[in-house]
Amino acid sequence: MLATTNVALSKQLEEVIVTAQKTSASTQDTPIAITGMTADSLEKFGFQNANDISAQVPNMQVSGPYGDVQPIFSIRGVSMSDYSSNQASPIGVYTDEMYMGATYTHGMNFFDVERLEVLRGPQGTLYGKNTTGGAVNIITNTANVGDEFGFNMKAGLGNYGATTGEFGIEDTLIDDVLAVRLGYSSSRNDGYVENALGGPNLSQLDFQGARLSLQWLPTESTTVTVKYTNSGNDSRANASRNEPRGNTDNDTLTSTLLETGGVGVSSHPDNGYIDNTGYSRPAQNLDRHEVQDDYTGALIVDNEQAILRVDHVTENYTFTSTTSYSEADYSQKQNTDGGPDGLLHIRWAVETDAFSQDLRVAGDVSDRVSFITGIYFATEFQDMHNIYEIYETPPDLRVAVTFPGAAAFYPFLLDFGGVDQKMITDKTSYAAYTQFRFDATEKLGFDVGLRYTVDEIDLEYLNVSRFNYDGEPLGTWVPGNTSGSDEPFIAPSVGGRGPLEVAQLIGDILNGSVNINDLVPSGQIAGYTHGPYTTDSAPQQSAKEQEVTGKIGVDYAVNEDLMIYASYSKGYRAGNFNGGVYYEARDFENSYAEPEFIDSYELGFKSDLLDGSARLNAALFFYDYSNQQFINVVGVSNFLENAGGSTILGAEAEFTMALTERLIVNLGLGLLKTEYTELELSDTRTLNNPDDTVDLSGNELISAPQISGNISVDYDVLRLNSGDLSLNINANYQSRQWYSAYNDDASYEHIKQDAYALINTRLSWRSADDIYSVSLWAKNLTDKEYDGYAINLQAGFGFDYFQQGPPRTYGLEFTYRYN
Repeated sequence: MLATTNVALSKQLEEVIVTAQKTSASTQDTPIAITGMTADSLEKFGFQNANDISAQVPNMQVSGPYGDVQPIFSIRGVSMSDYSSNQASPIGVYTDEMYMGATYTHGMNFFDVERLEVLRGPQGTLYGKNTTGGAVNIITNTANVGDEFGFNMKAGLGNYGATTGEFGIEDTLIDDVLAVRLGYSSSRNDGYVENALGGPNLSQLDFQGARLSLQWLPTESTTVTVKYTNSGNDSRANASRNEPRGNTDNDTLTSTLLETGGVGVSSHPDNGYIDNTGYSRPAQNLDRHEVQDDYTGALIVDNEQAILRVDHVTENYTFTSTTSYSEADYSQKQNTDGGPDGLLHIRWAVETDAFSQDLRVAGDVSDRVSFITGIYFATEFQDMHNIYEIYETPPDLRVAVTFPGAAAFYPFLLDFGGVDQKMITDKTSYAAYTQFRFDATEKLGFDVGLRYTVDEIDLEYLNVSRFNYDGEPLGTWVPGNTSGSDEPFIAPSVGGRGPLEVAQLIGDILNGSVNINDLVPSGQIAGYTHGPYTTDSAPQQSAKEQEVTGKIGVDYAVNEDLMIYASYSKGYRAGNFNGGVYYEARDFENSYAEPEFIDSYELGFKSDLLDGSARLNAALFFYDYSNQQFINVVGVSNFLENAGGSTILGAEAEFTMALTERLIVNLGLGLLKTEYTELELSDTRTLNNPDDTVDLSGNELISAPQISGNISVDYDVLRLNSGDLSLNINANYQSRQWYSAYNDDASYEHIKQDAYALINTRLSWRSADDIYSVSLWAKNLTDKEYDGYAINLQAGFGFDYFQQGPPRTYGLEFTYRYN
């Protein structure tokens, strides 16, 4: 009887309108897996940045290794482990239909937002850039002719010195002709990681963004929308956490002798584990959000973009033109080793200029047939300049014990200096696309989409040089390395073993993995492999891909409250030149990562229940994934590589129910079973044998937890004539996930995150006239410690690199609206 009463008192759920298929439609009428979030939903969840998106989207993860402004998205096990700034994400990010290719700009437009849409599955038909994983659509607030003067503002305070400010003002300047809106946002905090060496905290945020929007109606049938955005971040970058993996107990006698001698041994205390300079963070009694950092500096991102959209509506057709241009630049000083010594310091820098033009027409051929057809053109120019400063602090002699294979490297690391990497690429994309909708009956419909894409990329300049710690050039690897070895130096070795790996070499001979031919010197002379210093470029290279992608879908309306659908779609991510560091000019086959492809098969349904007071949407999908692109770190090199093949089987469900007029519950569940079917990578434990590999077939994909879930509960605590007091509690859960394709093979067992859950809450008072509201909020309420990103750097530096998630944050917000 209680359940019946609750349903009777419940209210109908909000209908969310999306433009996922380039036309406005309810999420419930759109036969694809999509989550739409309105401005009210975003406010309820305390949405502040891209990392907040995944909290209520099943099978979605977001990590921020370089802070809030540079998120890495993963949807249904399709992710991007590549930290190179020249790589495109498999998850397309769009602002008002403008494709944002530079990953470091993906967090720069999450302000003054009207709506967010997360599309799960490959997008190979209607979207400006083919993607294999899905798309995140940011739809910002737009000026609307006819709207009266309006003003909104929000101000907030929080722990860690956080301050936030937002305002928007809009009005119709010329009746029936011209409207304008100006939005502004500011977010700052003092950083949540304390530097025990002194100075400002790390992991800060200092963001400002402004957006001007104009809507002009030159005729009754034509609408012109102009949006100009200028946003920037200038703050202390995220802190790195160094977890040393060099075990001094491998040979306690030798370790003791070296420590007693004192020469060439670090004075840092240790707990039996050190990195290659002898630093041991666990022995420093630092808490989770405290570091000893000697290098981390500013993370600066500037983003400027303009969008011009023209819609012309006739009796039967709608013509749309969307033109966009953007300029962005990024720089960061990162203390990658996370400690007080000069082990690995990186200065990242890149500039990106992009332009795109989309022309399309949509209309009805008949009462039963509608279509969208268009052409697309885009260019992207990137100028990348990274500097890697390596081993300014000499290696600890105990490396001979912790990583015996690295002993042969010791002389070359005493004065290695730095690597100066410059790379310029120019990308061009052309496409023609069409999608037809055929309603065979009032209940049965078909979608057929096809896209032909030509992607061209030119590697216009590549130079990799060596300089000393004072910045003076020492030599050039690319071009200039004539040794035949793609390594910074050639260390003496016998049978793929270093001079201190005698026991291992004998074992290799006895088990037959090394024969007499392997013991014969190769004729290569030990030493640095670079040639004389030059600013010349390696030979220019070009790639051209021509691909056909698309979709076939069928949907059936069982009744007005239940639709089932099935689809096949194909998506691809364009190939790219290796943006990592390597030391020998490569031929095309080794310098270019091929495009990756996904064949997706999906079956799902969307349903409204209990007279519209409940909603259940679910999907089952299978991906055949080939040539997945990812970065692979080997020693002091990193390579953009292709995995031979993998499969993804998954399911997801979203359930919403208004239990009463005052209580609404949202539930989400994601399930994944992922597997590399073909993958072989270098065994990074055998430093002196670059040809030694590990078969990783059967391993799980990166950032693909088997179980993910979310829950949100909204309850109106009080309803008074003066206003309402409402409470939102939401949580999300992730089971264990790996951050490397190696999983627990080859000493990668720590490059993961075990299962965890995050809980957030928000208590809000909203006035009855909706003019003002006051909110108390908290994120990560239980102060859960977790890592969002990790890399195994043992082979080159003796430690595992981690980026941890933020601690508990809380604050107070005041919002005012005038209409």
